[in-house]
Amino acid sequence: MVLLVCVPLALVLRGQHGGFGSLIYPEKLRADAELLRSAIHLAHPDPYRFITRGELDWAFDQLIDSLREPLTADRFLRRMMPVLARIGDSRLRADLDSSLVDRVMSESLLLPFTVRLIDEGLYINAELKGFRSFAPGSRIISINGLSAERIIRDLSQWVAVDGANESGRRHQVQERFSWLFLLTYGSVNSYLVETETVNGDRREDVVAGLRQEEIDNSLKPSGLALHPWRSSWDRESAALWVSLTTLDPEGLKRSGQKPKAFLEAVLKEARTESAKALVLDLRGADGRELGMAEWVFASIAREPFRLVQGITVRATQPHALPGAVRLPDEFVASVDRNYLPPQQGSASLRPDDPRLALVTPDREAYGGRVYVVCDGGTRDAAALLAMIAHRTGRARLIGEETATNAHSFTGGRTATVFAPNSGLRLEIPLLRYIPEGESDAPPDRGEQPKHRVQPTPDALANGRDGVRSALLRMIRELH
Repeated sequence: MVLLVCVPLALVLRGQHGGFGSLIYPEKLRADAELLRSAIHLAHPDPYRFITRGELDWAFDQLIDSLREPLTADRFLRRMMPVLARIGDSRLRADLDSSLVDRVMSESLLLPFTVRLIDEGLYINAELKGFRSFAPGSRIISINGLSAERIIRDLSQWVAVDGANESGRRHQVQERFSWLFLLTYGSVNSYLVETETVNGDRREDVVAGLRQEEIDNSLKPSGLALHPWRSSWDRESAALWVSLTTLDPEGLKRSGQKPKAFLEAVLKEARTESAKALVLDLRGADGRELGMAEWVFASIAREPFRLVQGITVRATQPHALPGAVRLPDEFVASVDRNYLPPQQGSASLRPDDPRLALVTPDREAYGGRVYVVCDGGTRDAAALLAMIAHRTGRARLIGEETATNAHSFTGGRTATVFAPNSGLRLEIPLLRYIPEGESDAPPDRGEQPKHRVQPTPDALANGRDGVRSALLRMIRELH
């Protein structure tokens, strides 16, 4: 009887909603699309890696031709995403105007739980504090009548990844699940969720949607927040587990953590405990400053090394860019100083630049066995750290492929493009990095792990870190 009363309130969704905000005339949308096309051609450092220039222009032409009726900004973004996705760069990011996002998030009722994507299945990861609607680790069969398979397929259309990186796609969908669900299907008062427990029991639950403010209050941590860098000693395997959740120096600074002191303490503990193995857990870690990866790797390196064999740019003539494109002042100043004259539209970093010089390992560097754990959220500087550790033979790569492409990726400073009619904001990375060493990964994939290990529904149900448990068990067996 409860379900019969609640289901009509849920307003079961069968398709995509009409969009948020006011409608924008087609001719204005077409003008914005042309602006974004021009900016990508002129500023992106590697736009034709997975698609030719002609194919990219054809994709934009098809998009512009399809803009024949008024659309809201989010529906326009939805039309734009397949074009951006074909470029194959996760750092090429289009977002709605921040004021529209803030308004939509404050007014909408969101799903009150997070999810995990495991083996193409959708699982309940965690509910907000105080909620106990689902059995831990339950597999989602449907939400408001929409199958989990369709939800994953629809939400993936909002995601751009490096090449054909599926681990990166899964990670983005699960990390942005509530927002992408809202963008795709709109907001309702309550959600009918059909699940299957790890024991195979099926059930239906109606959960009320919550506003973002209510979610933030429910997630508010009590006591001291955990630092981004943490370590723990596993006595049974004689392994020191080091979790580096970010390689962003600004984020570390805001947390109050001192990276140099932390690494010194880790190396001292490894010596004191005679650690047989050191694990660097880089799952979900990012960071645009490659110097952080260089610094961390120096603490485990055995011989001189470098991270990249080259860096290129294409935005060498700021005056040629559309007026709506904003370049960082420090980037413009560095192009003439640090890069060779452009050839065929691209300029390479000078060979005597310090970023291409060999780096000497730390004097107290750890000399034992090293493992690096990655997943579809390991990107940018963290992914490069994993690549170099793997390619130099210094560490075994465990987990999933990195989200960042193994052969060439973009990052660093970005150019910001503001589309005046739709309010879309496009972030264009300005640098292309070519990692040092060779990789056996396909051209459109991330660095491949030596041992592929993924989370399991059983571990999720029991509140365990299945990847950590599997690796520590392997270390104990090897030793």
